[in-house]
Amino acid sequence: MVLNFKKIPYETEWVEYPDLAPKLKALGVPPNPPGAFADYSCPTIRLADGTYIMDSIPIAEKLEAMHPEPSLHLDNTLWKQASELCDALIRSAGADFMVSIVDDILDKRASKWFAEDRHKRFGMSLYELQEKVGGEKAWPATDEILAKLKALLTIHKEDEGPFMLGSKPCYGDLIAAALLEGCRKMDAKKSERMVNFDGSFEKLLVACKPWLEKAN
Repeated sequence: MVLNFKKIPYETEWVEYPDLAPKLKALGVPPNPPGAFADYSCPTIRLADGTYIMDSIPIAEKLEAMHPEPSLHLDNTLWKQASELCDALIRSAGADFMVSIVDDILDKRASKWFAEDRHKRFGMSLYELQEKVGGEKAWPATDEILAKLKALLTIHKEDEGPFMLGSKPCYGDLIAAALLEGCRKMDAKKSERMVNFDGSFEKLLVACKPWLEKAN
């Protein structure tokens, strides 16, 4: 999405979950720092000089340094707050979306890998996890986080524009829009309830639509 925002030409290579770590290792990409969710993750980009950068925030920081305009405004803390809230949303609402990933999105091989990987991480199947913390059980915590995201989208505005700063987009807007759009692609029904929590979310998605559309 940052590439689209900055109008940087690129090509996309789609890699299935089981192939991601072997491919990145073979390319000599260093693993994520200790404590990361996974040693290897996507997105990963290859720069013109052959350098590889893995994960969204390091990629954004590098692209901002290489292409300062239009600015992501990384000097403010809104993107950090947005990232923390979006991570919290993934934790609170993730069980239902992960089941959708396995059932409706991935091919058979990738679905099997994803389900087995998450079983190891959570100590139960995704269906058991969904039964335990998904569905209506997830909504009290999810609503609380959405309220905080709504506040982030409204209290810092300099004018009446759709972004966190009003008419001036920043990286925090891209983080929030990417999560909401990603949820929409995984489970349209559940994501609709999230987006409908407040009108500011739909306004943000509409404003970010040009940067969400191109994926290759």
